[in-house]
Amino acid sequence: MRKITKAICVALSLMLLVNLAGIEAAASEPAAANQTEGSGEVNDAAPDKTDGADETDEPDDGAPEDEKQDDGQSEDGNDAVQDDGSDSTDVPAGDEGTSSEDVDLGAQLPEQGDAADDEKSIDTQAITVIKAEPVAGKNELKIIWNVVSGATYKIETFRGSSSSGGAAEKSKTGITAGTETIEVTPGTQYTIKVTNENNGSDIAEIPAILLATPANLKATASNGAVALSWSAVDGAESYKVAYNGGEKVVTTPSFTVTGLANGTKYNFSVTAQKNLTDSSSKPHLYSSIAAAVSATPIGNKPSQVRGLTGIDGEKSAILTWSKAAYADSYVVYRYNSSKKTWDVVKSGLTQLTYTDKGLKAGQKYQYRIAGVNSNGTGALSSSIKISVKKTPGTKIRSIGYKAVLKSRAPLFGTSKSSKRLKYLSKGKKVTTTNYGNGRYEIKIGKKYYWISKDRLKFKASIWTTKDYSTKVKEDFVNKKKYSSPSKYLIWISHYTQRVVIYQGSKGKWKMIRSAKCATGTHLHMTPKGKFKVGKKEKGWFYKKTYEKPIVHFKGQNSFHSRIKNYKGGYADATIGRPRSKGCVRLYDEDINFIYKKCPKGTTVISL
Repeated sequence: MRKITKAICVALSLMLLVNLAGIEAAASEPAAANQTEGSGEVNDAAPDKTDGADETDEPDDGAPEDEKQDDGQSEDGNDAVQDDGSDSTDVPAGDEGTSSEDVDLGAQLPEQGDAADDEKSIDTQAITVIKAEPVAGKNELKIIWNVVSGATYKIETFRGSSSSGGAAEKSKTGITAGTETIEVTPGTQYTIKVTNENNGSDIAEIPAILLATPANLKATASNGAVALSWSAVDGAESYKVAYNGGEKVVTTPSFTVTGLANGTKYNFSVTAQKNLTDSSSKPHLYSSIAAAVSATPIGNKPSQVRGLTGIDGEKSAILTWSKAAYADSYVVYRYNSSKKTWDVVKSGLTQLTYTDKGLKAGQKYQYRIAGVNSNGTGALSSSIKISVKKTPGTKIRSIGYKAVLKSRAPLFGTSKSSKRLKYLSKGKKVTTTNYGNGRYEIKIGKKYYWISKDRLKFKASIWTTKDYSTKVKEDFVNKKKYSSPSKYLIWISHYTQRVVIYQGSKGKWKMIRSAKCATGTHLHMTPKGKFKVGKKEKGWFYKKTYEKPIVHFKGQNSFHSRIKNYKGGYADATIGRPRSKGCVRLYDEDINFIYKKCPKGTTVISL
């Protein structure tokens, strides 16, 4: 305002000087100026001009130039303009007839009007931007708004959804920076009000809340997924879970991210959120500082192996088990009693069976099995103990059964004899040693007798997993003078649970394959006698299981594979002991050999 006042004073003073100069000039001239009509020359009583001199008229202020006063007073006592070194522009007196209305004040003071506008903007510019952001690691909100240069602001904090109806909880004045940090209680809603102190009508306010960073963030990795959990945040209505380019908003403090790649590290962040609406219905989304965690999905480890069974073999233990979910292979453990540790016997097994060889006869061995895949080793199975027996002698015998007499029964000297030698009473317990012609051989004391099958109620099977030597097996078929229409001969050894395959001819048979098998139980005995290979089928297929291929040798009694599930694995993988309902189960490679190599008519000895 001082600049404006000063400029006006300068302009008025200049105008006054112009008028005074005109008055003095008029007083020094004759009352009536002589003017020659049409001459075009004006007689202004100026001094005579020297010929050839410039004819520019100079205003006369009534005193010589060197006699002008410099004390700030004109001759008639009016104020003169002092030269105080300012930038004000001198205005010339001008030609005759110039009036005060001809002075352009705006042109003389172009910058003074801009200053006035600046002062007006300080008072009237509205607050158009205001927001609140959390301060990391502190219970504070940073308030930000647009500012006008030269203005000051007041910021007030009200607890609740409105600034009306109560005094401010906190207040600060004289703020010029456009930012202010205020301390608040996490989870509590506030109203923040900012006022332009230069103009009390310029006010902006927003609802605000400080949400704490989600605490106790945990990530549990599994097969193709990571389960996240964290503590609930006071005041939060939702949570944003972000991970490697994806995000999901949830309303509970947990979320499982699925469809992830195993073995890939993922970074996860969780942010608490709250939507608030101001008085003009404008939404404001508030978010906490994010909590972060990393995790790498892993595939499932194999499930625990179940159904482990074992039988003793010739200085060996034969193990079988059921398929374990997710297992790619299996590892066999044997207990070391001296070290009291479980030692690995064999790993990388893909079949559901293993024969542990080189064991000592008469010793007991303990085993456990576990599944393995790229994600690790599954839980160990329950343990089993196997007692290794001695190898059978040279005498070939058939499977035996424990039985009890259902009624009083006669005994015979041979399987075909009709002569009754003695009787046994009902309830008598016996053990059979052989079978033929519908009768079973039994031993009483040191003598052997035969008894009708119909008089017996069978309780258990008697067999061994000890195999005969190759020489004993070859001597058996050659001394018995067995023949075959093909170059192959098959012997089912019920007692040792083996299928022996020979190649050659009568009296010259050589063993080429000895395979573990599972014959019928004492309730469903595999028929004994001399038979031959009959019809061959690709398989027997049921609702949930199947067996393939099939090679018949007596009616429906056949060689076939173990019982398989359509979904993989086996419904029954037992091999090496009586298990079937009369057929002979074999491993895939063994039944496939008979199916492909042994033609129809090949002799089959079942004993």
